[in-house]
Amino acid sequence: MAEANLSATKFDEQSVTVVVVAICSLQNIERTLSALRAQRDAPHFDVVVAADPRLGSLDTVKTIFSEVRFFSRDGCRTPIELAALGLKAARGDRILLTEDSCLPDPFWVRYLALSPYVGRGAVGGVIEAGDSASAAMWAFYYVDFFRYMSPPASGRSPTLSVCNVAYRRSDLTEIYDLWKDGFLETDVHNALRNKFGPLEICTHALVRIRRNVRFGDAVYERYAFGRLFGSARVAHATTRRRAFFSLFAPALPVLLMGRMTAKAARNPQARGKFVKSLPSLVTMIAAWSWGEWLGYVTSKRPRRITTAPEIEPPLNR
Repeated sequence: MAEANLSATKFDEQSVTVVVVAICSLQNIERTLSALRAQRDAPHFDVVVAADPRLGSLDTVKTIFSEVRFFSRDGCRTPIELAALGLKAARGDRILLTEDSCLPDPFWVRYLALSPYVGRGAVGGVIEAGDSASAAMWAFYYVDFFRYMSPPASGRSPTLSVCNVAYRRSDLTEIYDLWKDGFLETDVHNALRNKFGPLEICTHALVRIRRNVRFGDAVYERYAFGRLFGSARVAHATTRRRAFFSLFAPALPVLLMGRMTAKAARNPQARGKFVKSLPSLVTMIAAWSWGEWLGYVTSKRPRRITTAPEIEPPLNR
């Protein structure tokens, strides 16, 4: 298991960059950067923010966090595009990636920076929903992150999330052509695993998701991101591979619900939340699956790619 021994490990001379993909709100950016500024026992690291230009002027945030480098480009607004933008700007030998919906634990940078990298394609961490989440918001998180919630997988993992993951810059450079125009995590992680070694989970590297959006907006985001994922996945696929995805995509709702149910069954703290959120969860799964299938069939992005807007400032918890 990719865990760090804090009392015995010393930092090497490798540099570290944290890349934050900002798609939610200016308040979320401030909250995430404040959590990064409060990191404990971490090596020196610099921070890059790749922000959706529709979030508005970054002037105030830039003033508060003058040590951070900010990037925003017209037409670059999806998480896939923004992750590529941020990673291109990263200078560190080790690159930690997260989003502005996440609150990193105080030791997050330290644990990921210290995680063993040799023989591994990438190292990720645990993603938890906030305790204050409503049933609908818990379902919103769970659809995306159930694989990384407690109990986390130990050691090798079939997948990792761009909300909590770390790479070696040299590894990403070797597969640059794969992600230079858009960082699709599934394809990138498959390539890293095949070329450099298995993906692993560091169970101590924790981030918590904090969002508060309208249910209808959350459902549309799941649909839009599902379709974006599907269309990006088949953009350069062979006709045979595209037909495979299209044929089996209708089974996604059953497959996803089965996996999510099994995950919740193993976590006593999640069982009650899972049951309460079932109506919302079923809706979210259907929206994502419908969008992903349309992406496969049409190879087209959704007409409107919009992250669900926050309806009030995030809780500072």
